[in-house]
Amino acid sequence: MLAVRAAVLVLLLVTPGCARSASASSRDAGVSAAPPPAPGLVCTRDDSFPSVLDVAEASAAAEVELQPGVRELLVVSDSGRNGAALAYRLPSGPARSLLLPLDPSASDDVEGIAWVTAGPRGGGGALYALTSSGAMRRFVPDGRGGLRRDQDAYPIGPPPRACTNLRDVNCGRNYEGLCLRPRSVSARCAGYAAGRKASELDCLVFQGDRLVADPLWEPIRLPRGLVPANALSDCAFGAAEGPARATLLVTTNVFGGGATYVAREPGGALVPLELPGTLNNEAVAVDRTGALLLLGDLDADASPSLRATCTGW
Repeated sequence: MLAVRAAVLVLLLVTPGCARSASASSRDAGVSAAPPPAPGLVCTRDDSFPSVLDVAEASAAAEVELQPGVRELLVVSDSGRNGAALAYRLPSGPARSLLLPLDPSASDDVEGIAWVTAGPRGGGGALYALTSSGAMRRFVPDGRGGLRRDQDAYPIGPPPRACTNLRDVNCGRNYEGLCLRPRSVSARCAGYAAGRKASELDCLVFQGDRLVADPLWEPIRLPRGLVPANALSDCAFGAAEGPARATLLVTTNVFGGGATYVAREPGGALVPLELPGTLNNEAVAVDRTGALLLLGDLDADASPSLRATCTGW
């Protein structure tokens, strides 16, 4: 993450007001022009949503239901924060602090999270959390509005799918994101692990309740002209029962211009969303209403955030 943060710092120093359009960042980073936006998909920024959330170094986000009938956006901090997280009640707050009870067999570098419900109407769900080293953990609601760990960290596969030492960070494929389809959506891949090193999506499959990388399935290689090496920062499917539940999204950090795309399976063709990012996007999610949420990591004690109402999924 040091290279990303250094690049963000440079942009902050040279950019008046600390803000730039995604297209300007893309030009400066040498990213090729994007294809036309998705026809019929229109996203408009929701100015009523906080532009900053009180969570340090946002690294992963997903809609969760830790209490029956209560939808929240869960945002988890980057490494060095020991599983610190924030739950923001959708659609308009309030927010509360949480802590993921991490086991010591892997690092606290949680880079991707995804929520999976047990049934078609929610409830009884589980949170999967992926580290940059390729370690997966699972958490379930504790009945008090928090989470308890019910699966200790395990590698999603042998090297290079996971690092030899799961306590290392930013090693191997250097995973930056995790995206899982609702269990009601049938497909060969249950979801993907987003690798930053080569900007690829590794196919994940369920073995019981454990998620592992499919060794027989080639990763989706995203177009290098739009998502160069070290630019991919997260992926997401829309929340269960929502209009984007079968839609795959990817987002990029400053090296990719802070852009967000709809990704077509299985080839990885990208269709851009016409929406400025947070300068250094680190997490993307789509909630049950179809609203798009982006979180940024500026190596600070609070994180830039953005919500957009979207139609045409």
